[in-house]
Amino acid sequence: MCYRQTMSACRLAAMLGLLLSICSTATLASPVERLEAVGSATLRVLLWTIYDSRLYSPDGEYQGIEPDLALEITYRRDIKAQDLLDRTRKEWRELGLYKAGHEQWLQQLAGLWPDVKEDDSLVLRVDENLASQFFFNGQAIGAIASAEFTRNFLAIWLSEDSSYPKLRNRLVGLSD
Repeated sequence: MCYRQTMSACRLAAMLGLLLSICSTATLASPVERLEAVGSATLRVLLWTIYDSRLYSPDGEYQGIEPDLALEITYRRDIKAQDLLDRTRKEWRELGLYKAGHEQWLQQLAGLWPDVKEDDSLVLRVDENLASQFFFNGQAIGAIASAEFTRNFLAIWLSEDSSYPKLRNRLVGLSD
């Protein structure tokens, strides 16, 4: 009888553990859940609105590239993945960050990023090791486990030498 009670208690504990693990993975409905907005900005080029962007951190303050920083971009027009990759390469070159090794990262991104349609969103969330976790419309699509990549990629938006300094200032919570 003792054996049956022990087995029943073990089954109950296993079921509770399974239930808790299912619940804990479902608690984050969004890659920016539990984060606070730092700032937001819209990129417009000539007559076209390209995207809306928002930067998040655990406390709503930008203090550099750190764990749980997230950049969300919601596209306002259709853009092919190859165009996003080409623009990433161009921005790295303009920032003086581009090296031959960056092509490996661009190849990884090519395997992650889909073509985007109007209202699609891509989120990069920095993990505890400063790796980049990517999400497309709220679903995880992959990661690049390199702190150097994370710093270089986010520099496109967050560097003081960004191509769009007003957008950068709004994202990091500064006025124009």
